[in-house]
Amino acid sequence: MRKDIKKMIISKKESAMKIVGSILNNTELGYDEFSDLFTDYLCEKFLLVKDEIVTDDFYEICRLSAEKASNLPKGMLDAAELASKCGGATTAMNKKVLFLLAVNREYEIKIEAEESAPIETFTDLKKLIYKKIVEKRETGYD
Repeated sequence: MRKDIKKMIISKKESAMKIVGSILNNTELGYDEFSDLFTDYLCEKFLLVKDEIVTDDFYEICRLSAEKASNLPKGMLDAAELASKCGGATTAMNKKVLFLLAVNREYEIKIEAEESAPIETFTDLKKLIYKKIVEKRETGYD
């Protein structure tokens, strides 16, 4: 069982990196195509399928992924965390931060904390990342 889970996670990671390559290597990539590919990337990283993303609320998408990974019913993960923590960050919050760190590293861009803090929707996040990738191409910074 653990071996199968490990295999699946490695496969998803490899698939996500292929998507990163597709995005970074296509210099003519418009926003709509980027948006579709980046949604695929998120699904691979979060172990979700597109049909499961029924909201644009980025925190909710993070929570959905955390709940799916924990096999707990909707709402139970937050309740369990609330009972065991004294005002600490939730798994979904941690997932959001770790995802943004991975995006910075894998897309070789820099999203500052003050840019990411106000992000509430997945659409807002995609627009910011697309802007950063375009700026990187235009300026050639690393």
